[in-house]
Amino acid sequence: MKILHVLAQLPSRTGSGVYFSNLVENFKKYNYNQKVVFGTEDDFKWNILDEKDIYPVEFKTEELPFPIVGMSDIMPYDNTLYSEMTDEMFDKWINAFKKKLIFIKEKYSPDIIFAHHLWILSSIVVDIFTDSKIIGICHNTDMRQAQMNPAIYNKYVKDLGKLDLIFALSENQIDEIANIYPDLEKDKIISVGGGFNQNVFFLPEKKEYNDKIRLVYSAKIDPSKGIYELLKVYKGLNLDDVTLDIIGAPDEKNKKELEKYVKDDKSIKVYNVKDQVALGEELRKKDIFLMPSFYEGLGLMAIESLASGLYVVTTEIEALMTLLGKDIKESGIIKYIPLPRIYDVDKPMEEDLAKFREDLKEAIIKQIDKVRNRKNCLIDEKDNIKQFSWESIVDKINEMI
Repeated sequence: MKILHVLAQLPSRTGSGVYFSNLVENFKKYNYNQKVVFGTEDDFKWNILDEKDIYPVEFKTEELPFPIVGMSDIMPYDNTLYSEMTDEMFDKWINAFKKKLIFIKEKYSPDIIFAHHLWILSSIVVDIFTDSKIIGICHNTDMRQAQMNPAIYNKYVKDLGKLDLIFALSENQIDEIANIYPDLEKDKIISVGGGFNQNVFFLPEKKEYNDKIRLVYSAKIDPSKGIYELLKVYKGLNLDDVTLDIIGAPDEKNKKELEKYVKDDKSIKVYNVKDQVALGEELRKKDIFLMPSFYEGLGLMAIESLASGLYVVTTEIEALMTLLGKDIKESGIIKYIPLPRIYDVDKPMEEDLAKFREDLKEAIIKQIDKVRNRKNCLIDEKDNIKQFSWESIVDKINEMI
């Protein structure tokens, strides 16, 4: 079988990029003939497939003289916003991807195409590949773009009703997808979830404790992720035996804001990691993962952290709660805290934040107490968590195709 995977941005360092890479990696065991198209810049290297199977669309070039256009407005690499693109930029972007896809169609003629994001690139794919089966994958950021930029959506997102299937991250996302994309047939939308890379995120051979309880946050450094509310709570804990690691790369604006909270606090460390492997290694050294986000498509980092042996505190992300289910929730390895009221997709109502911080503090303290008592029920839940590995998910997807 010939499979083509298509993504408009880097195949790493964001949720959709990690999804893309894990899908390709785990399909390799079936010996399918796989090719990929993705956006790239700054001499980015990706070695999951041989170079002959990779068809990159290069940004910051004469053809595309601007950075990659990101599905999120805050990206962990240099990016352009869809909302700030001119008609000329859209024309260049569309022509660059069209040229690459037409070349692949003539040379390769894939049987199945996985088109990531229900957005402009998927519209181009269904227009070009009329004889292939095409599966669109919704990552939530595409729906957010459609809601925030309706003029772009109405002008450039066309014919998605021609998709043969649509993969959703969760059951509760299906209705939202159907509402935002009315030309999609609801019975074509299937929840497949998202998973963790079992070769990267796994339990340590033996859980090592030290004299400090190690909290960790790993996400974009942006107010929408709840980072500053978390820092207020952490500073208020005032516990000598607790540290906080912040893994991420803030832009200039957020770097200055972050410094206001961190200042000379030696218990807080801010740094970045080079890739997923390094992130997995860091997580296995920690005790509690914190994800106080006001908006997430799935919250995959919570699953990766559970798989790495950490307790988790996160907001009530509906897709994550549905995916993990009742048993994992009741086990206590993950604590959910209610979201404040949200407007403009990811902005909290100011008057709700005091209660939000109290709930966050209470959940963190409960998980800290478990670590202090060396209570490790994560081992007991190992098999429950394993079902969310990419290996298991791709096996299910393979049965569908």
